[in-house]
Amino acid sequence: MKKRLFSLLLALLLLTLCLPAAFAEDAAPAEETASVEETAPVEESAAPVFPYVLDQAGLLSDGQREALEEKAAALSEQHDCSLYIVTVQDHTNYNYDVYEAAKGIFQYYDLGCGEDRDGVILLLSMNERDYAFAGHGGRGETICGNESSWLIEDEFLDNFRNNDWYGGFEDFLDACGAQLTKLENGEDIADGADIITGPDGLDYHSYNNPYETRQRSILPRLLAVILIPLAVALIVCSVFKGQMKTAKEATRADEYLVPHSINLRIKEDRFTHRTESRTLIETDSGHRSGGGGGGSSFHSGGGFSGRSGKF
Repeated sequence: MKKRLFSLLLALLLLTLCLPAAFAEDAAPAEETASVEETAPVEESAAPVFPYVLDQAGLLSDGQREALEEKAAALSEQHDCSLYIVTVQDHTNYNYDVYEAAKGIFQYYDLGCGEDRDGVILLLSMNERDYAFAGHGGRGETICGNESSWLIEDEFLDNFRNNDWYGGFEDFLDACGAQLTKLENGEDIADGADIITGPDGLDYHSYNNPYETRQRSILPRLLAVILIPLAVALIVCSVFKGQMKTAKEATRADEYLVPHSINLRIKEDRFTHRTESRTLIETDSGHRSGGGGGGSSFHSGGGFSGRSGKF
């Protein structure tokens, strides 16, 4: 009995001594694995890249969008100034003012390249046919200044008015590239911008200035619109006048009767119709704003400059 008890105690002692060693062997690989996992580099997911061409309004085919994306990327890299095109259905989802909406998109997505975030963004809103383009940074803001912005707008606006979206976007990129090239070569970026202020207080460029057109062609217009029709009217009236007999308009009904043909005892005038002439008096219910077919508005401030209007 004592031998059995001694053997049992000895077995328990040996088991107690072996357990820590077994646990140590099992734990060693786990610690080594943990060490490797802690030192292994963690792959970070790449941040989404804002495209140069974002066509949310669906104006372009896939091939057209890819061609414009490639062209915008090449020009942006060449001139260190990112060029963006964005189309939306309704700019009021971003800002009530289309120019502020363009600025907001540029700022929210931190667009542009370099420390100054040089770039130009063109925004089209289809519901009310509004557009705006804004430049940021030393290069972008400079080429979107008042005179230079006319030259850029001159290239693409006629396309948009004819619903030529791809041609307008392509012309926009080319115009920005041309102005950036002039800026880099030290040339006058406003060269060729023929701007006057119309009687309505708006600035007009030669391509959409109705007042300048009238001034340059006033003599032909007078001949074609006033003098020639007036001469024809005088000739026709003279012919008719020669064929007319002199007559005096009667004021009473009995004056149209043959004398002594009827004896009227009662004379009474009754008015059965009344003619009224009314003239609409128009009131000035507001002021004209730039845009539409007449002109566009220039904006500057807050690190941006550019233009907005309607197409």
